[in-house]
Amino acid sequence: MSLTAARKERERAAREELMIDHATRLLLKDGYQNLNLDVLADAIEYSKGTIYLHFSTKEDLVLAVATRILKERADLFERAARFKGRTRERVRAIGFTCAYFAQQHPDYFNVEMMLKSASFWEKASAERRQTHGAHGARCFQSLNNIVLDAIRCGDLPSDVQQPEAVSLSLIAMTMGSHCVSVEPELLKIAAVEDAVKLLRKNQDIVCDGWGWKPLFKNFDYAATDKRIRKEIFPEVELVRG
Repeated sequence: MSLTAARKERERAAREELMIDHATRLLLKDGYQNLNLDVLADAIEYSKGTIYLHFSTKEDLVLAVATRILKERADLFERAARFKGRTRERVRAIGFTCAYFAQQHPDYFNVEMMLKSASFWEKASAERRQTHGAHGARCFQSLNNIVLDAIRCGDLPSDVQQPEAVSLSLIAMTMGSHCVSVEPELLKIAAVEDAVKLLRKNQDIVCDGWGWKPLFKNFDYAATDKRIRKEIFPEVELVRG
């Protein structure tokens, strides 16, 4: 690539990041239905046509916003998966990450659910759908690799026929909890005061249900949490449970 072409590519990437930055703010402020590309164009001082040179549809832009946040989640998962300890402790680090991410991005999971509707997904470009899926796969693989390690070392029963089912059960419960946690009326009906604490408890229940050793009652996981905070996420103070 020539110097001129490289410079133009840097400028294009910087312009696209600027668009995503401002679209994120507007999306959080006004919601998807009220996200107005004319307002975005005024905010970034580019024409609406320039926006369409980067994003084929409004859905394409919103998916880019969600993908950037999902990439952050995948990065955090891979960081947590490197925690030194038994496999159940490593998966607990993933659980810690889930809670932290939900606190940092409380609106993300509502957007994520919207993305999966056919009416939205089909309007985004194939390239952006593929990129979004790749980061989602990174999250799944970080967890599933720990499951595979747990089976190999005997922390999970050897008769677990489908490791992916263990991962999926944890993901399904966690994603569902995140979606419910942004519904204050549901939390009120269920008399849940601390959604994060309940999420961490339910993650342990799922792991215990699979017979993942050491079981919660047989191990000092409070000490593990202290190590996770100190060694992996020293900057985090909000996550409890």
